[in-house]
Amino acid sequence: MYRDAHPDDLASIGDAAYRFATEGGVYDVVYRSKRDGEYRIIHAYGKHVYKEDGTRLAFVWYTDQGAFVADGKNEKDGILNVLKNQLAERSISIKTGHDYLTGLPSMTYFFELADAGCSKIRNSGRLPVILFTDFDGMKVYNQRYGLEEGDRVLKAFSEEIVDLFSHENCSRFSADHFCIYTDEEKAHEAVKKLIENNSRFDSEKNMPLRIGMYLYEDPSISISGACDRAIDESRIKVFYQAVVRTANGKVCHEFVIVVLDVNDLKKINDTEGHEAGDKCICDACEIICRTFKRSPVYRVGGDEFVVISQDEDYAHSEELVKMIAQHNEEALINGEIIIACGMAKYDKETCVAEVFEAADKRMYENKKYLKTRKG
Repeated sequence: MYRDAHPDDLASIGDAAYRFATEGGVYDVVYRSKRDGEYRIIHAYGKHVYKEDGTRLAFVWYTDQGAFVADGKNEKDGILNVLKNQLAERSISIKTGHDYLTGLPSMTYFFELADAGCSKIRNSGRLPVILFTDFDGMKVYNQRYGLEEGDRVLKAFSEEIVDLFSHENCSRFSADHFCIYTDEEKAHEAVKKLIENNSRFDSEKNMPLRIGMYLYEDPSISISGACDRAIDESRIKVFYQAVVRTANGKVCHEFVIVVLDVNDLKKINDTEGHEAGDKCICDACEIICRTFKRSPVYRVGGDEFVVISQDEDYAHSEELVKMIAQHNEEALINGEIIIACGMAKYDKETCVAEVFEAADKRMYENKKYLKTRKG
């Protein structure tokens, strides 16, 4: 409905829509919407009515008040002039308190909102939570598909978190880094939805979504300090998203962890340059993603990748690892990319960290073996 709305009006629209849906009352918002290449001033007014069986219905009326032209001139129509000046002032103020791309509160403004919001959550007897999210591989994504496509992903994600948490609960700190405050119960449900939704994206364009969750139990810690802790959580929990419900560490079901490492990347960077090294990493990523088609793939370091396989890929995990081994046999002959690989299964008696450590150890053993084969 609001896809053509002016970016400076998204915050007002989102806030009004959220209050109308959750608190009732009236929906009364003025915004700009682009039609045929120009912005029109739209006045939306709505209210709820109830049927005899108690069903609540929302009725919203939209009135086109005229064209919006930011020329500083007064209009003959008094109402149009008032609305035009109101929208122009909003554009000025929004630039200092909101992100230009998504319309979300800026980091500084978010700290104010979160401080008051978390206090309100505590006063209601609930536990506030700070979430930090970012996409792993955004830079490579922008290089491959273009900045416009990258911006589209960020705007779509911002709309998704606003739907889950409301506009005032979210902020884009920078690039692909978003921060959210909410209560513990809602955080657990929403994190699961975010991960599930991200896994449905086009597999070729999918980027792993890292989510850090900090239980904000100590009110003496500042909001900025709580956000820092959530950021740390996102780095620590990066491998666990597909197998752990949230930061509480509860395992969902069977899985394997596969750790992979590109051999001789430093040598390629030193002798052929970093551009050749970057191409090597991208080529290796394509091979890994093509092999583990139904599993999330994470790049966790310069030349290291982690795969978490469940369900169908879990059932065929031995075969998939053999496919990587077969690739390496051919690569040793043809002089192509060699990818060391180690796998470990969760057996219900180990924790997630132990599974990762076992897979990592086997990868290094395979790496040494492949180096002896290459000579």
